[in-house]
Amino acid sequence: MKKIIFLIIASLLVIGLVLPGCEGEEPEPENIIKIAVTGPFSDLQGQNHWDGAQMAAQEINAAGGVDVGATSYDVEVIQVETEEATEGEDGSTGTTNLNAIIDDITFCVGGFRTEVVSVYRDAAIDAEVLFMNCGAATGALQFSVVTDYETYKYWFKGTPYNETFLVKSCIRMTATVGGTLKATLAGIEGMHPPYVQDAYKISLAVGGLPRVEILMENAAWCAGMVPAAQYYLPLSGFNVTGTTLVSPTAADISSELSDIASRDPHIIFTAFSGSVGAVYSIQKNSLGIPAMSIGINVPAQQISHWANTGGTCKGEVLLDTWADGLNITPLTHDWFEAFMTRTGRYPVYTAGTYDAVKHVCKAIDETDSLDSDDLVDWLEDPANSNTDSVASPEIAYYQMPALNITPGELYGLDETQVREWYDIDSYSYTYNANDWLCGFVSGVQQPHIAHDLVYGPGLMTGIGAQWQEIASAGKKVGIWPMVLPGPSIDQYGDWSFAYEGTQPLYLPIGSDESTGGMLTIPNPL
Repeated sequence: MKKIIFLIIASLLVIGLVLPGCEGEEPEPENIIKIAVTGPFSDLQGQNHWDGAQMAAQEINAAGGVDVGATSYDVEVIQVETEEATEGEDGSTGTTNLNAIIDDITFCVGGFRTEVVSVYRDAAIDAEVLFMNCGAATGALQFSVVTDYETYKYWFKGTPYNETFLVKSCIRMTATVGGTLKATLAGIEGMHPPYVQDAYKISLAVGGLPRVEILMENAAWCAGMVPAAQYYLPLSGFNVTGTTLVSPTAADISSELSDIASRDPHIIFTAFSGSVGAVYSIQKNSLGIPAMSIGINVPAQQISHWANTGGTCKGEVLLDTWADGLNITPLTHDWFEAFMTRTGRYPVYTAGTYDAVKHVCKAIDETDSLDSDDLVDWLEDPANSNTDSVASPEIAYYQMPALNITPGELYGLDETQVREWYDIDSYSYTYNANDWLCGFVSGVQQPHIAHDLVYGPGLMTGIGAQWQEIASAGKKVGIWPMVLPGPSIDQYGDWSFAYEGTQPLYLPIGSDESTGGMLTIPNPL
């Protein structure tokens, strides 16, 4: 009997030793939430996707992970290379690489170039995996949620808001900065600053209006921005003298800039997300074009921009997400400093993966579920907006529009849905359905799209940053929104406010006749 018992125990020990190491493989760790981070990791946008997502994952794990029922999960982020900043990429790289891991992940964050992510996102959507778009602005990309909800309900926007809101913020920022510019160049009591070239004196401009040139990328995300800028800039008191489109990856735009210079613009209104943005800043200054740059320039958001341009970027104004010393929320400062310490770089907008990862992980924790449909339901509930963001006071998503105006083409938010996000009585706005459309009017995208970001004061505004020289060093500081002499109200609220840490605006236009160099004209307000 003892011999039999010995043989049984010996056999069990052998089985116990052999099975876990079968074929020499280590067992897969359990209780891991795997998050795919999709992007072009050899480029600025993908690097920031990765930095933001990694920071969020590490903070979540350090705080004990994510609880699903009685089980605690750690978070792991996985790079999925998409090459979407590469000329000619058609989405096949992202599709192949995402499909290779799709069965192992809980959700995705990332995406950058609209033409590419619109293809490879379907690898996640077909598998019913939640995808937080953290880079592609194009409203038409989000509009698929409205027209084919059952398929695309897993597609949400993390950053930025859509191109219509990008234009609205750029126009508002340009109107504010341009108004100060006009007041300065028109002169005080009829006297121009002596160092302003005659061509730039507003009194000599046609109609007394500042001249603006539109210069944007020839890319899908700009397709709606161009006509919007051409329409709204004149309404805001500017004379649009021309529009030029360039490749996102162009290495030389000197001929285009020389043509623009021939029209003596006061302002160049920009929209760049690709490497051409850095080319623009360098060549504009090498050609001695003393126009003020205002708009979107993602490469110019980097801390290296000052050194790359030899400081000649001083005065450039950018629609941005973060700036040095600017406290958009109580969490912004510490996060910004931690990002700088970790990377040695300023974060650009695609680092919004940080907020996206944290928000979806909170959804998992609150629902006790890893099921995508449960997460979608939670994220759609207005009560669950993200008020712990580092980018905005509140990150929220527009609802599926209640007004079905032209099925498949045009929808709208009803008054109840509008009041969910906007205290319209406080700024005496009367609801008008035409102000809250979602879809297309005469081919122009209307911005209030389901699962896209809710826009306005107290919500997602973006910020205006400006490169300034402070204590003999170049810093990108926040200058907009700013407190104005009176209210500045539209349907979204009152824009006369400033975030803590906002700095005075400086106007770098004019020429010192003794040196031929550019001068900084302080804000006269």
